[in-house]
Amino acid sequence: MAALLAGILAMNHKTDFANLIARRLQTAEQALDQALAEISLLTHDMTRHRAGARFAAQAGHQALVDVQAAAGALVEGRSRLVASHDRLARIARTLGIIVTAGGPLEGKDQPAGGATALALDA
Repeated sequence: MAALLAGILAMNHKTDFANLIARRLQTAEQALDQALAEISLLTHDMTRHRAGARFAAQAGHQALVDVQAAAGALVEGRSRLVASHDRLARIARTLGIIVTAGGPLEGKDQPAGGATALALDA
C-alpha cells in the first residue's frame, strides 16, 4: 500500500511539474509572438510615417536594418522554442504524462471529433 501511495504521489509530482513547464512554455511562446507583433508595428511606423515626417529615406535606414535583424533573431528563437515544445511533448508521451495546452491544435495530432482546444490540466 505504501509503495502504491508513493507511486501515485511521484506521478502527481511529475504531472504537476509537466503542467508547470507546459504553462511556462505557452507563456514564453505568447511573449515571443507579442514581441514579433510589436516589432512589426515598429517597422510599420518607421517606414509608413517616415515620409510624412519629412525624413529622407537614408535617415534611420541602419536602425531599420537593425530592427529587422532583431525580428529575425526572434523568429529563430521562436523556432527553437517550438522545437523544444515538440521535444518536451515527446518526452511526456514516453513517460506516460498527458499534458495539453489550450489553443488550436493545427499541426498537432487532432483528437476524434475535431476538438480545437483542451485544458492545461492533465
